[in-house]
Amino acid sequence: MEKELQWDSNAIKPSRPACTFLVPQDLEPFLRRQRDRHRWVIAYLQFLLGKAALYRAQGRLPNVQRVTRKYQADDPTIQRWHVRVPGELWTELRCLAAGCGVTMCNMFVILVRLDQQDEVRPKTNVGAWSSLYGKSIDFFEKVSLEDGITRRRTFFRVSSDPPRTAIRADGPLKGRSGP
Repeated sequence: MEKELQWDSNAIKPSRPACTFLVPQDLEPFLRRQRDRHRWVIAYLQFLLGKAALYRAQGRLPNVQRVTRKYQADDPTIQRWHVRVPGELWTELRCLAAGCGVTMCNMFVILVRLDQQDEVRPKTNVGAWSSLYGKSIDFFEKVSLEDGITRRRTFFRVSSDPPRTAIRADGPLKGRSGP
């Protein structure tokens, strides 16, 4: 007789975990410009996560078919960027990275590189995607013990309205403390 056990967990702490992004030195000048343009690294991260659905639709996000997460390539010029990321963005980045089969630091660098490519590419076929905001990212991972295959599924939910807790370039939205 088969039996399933299920449980729910709701996590809200820490609300702004300390994290370190490992950024290749060649990408640092672009990241500094974008940080200054968005005012904070976390506002830029939110912007990047909002573009993730577009990148997936374009087939530009990785899809690593391995059980373990793919790390960044070894690089002696790696720079450490220490930030405190709001819990909801941290979880969103984790879900996106896990769905692609890469680590969170690697996902951040991939998103920054894609944004850098967009800056030099002509803007084509942006249309409706430019006004969409990420509403949620759902990530599911399962393993069948019969065949030993790990399967991942990621769902993007988008909205034309910004999230209530969105971080804007001119400051946080009402009701949210600043980073």
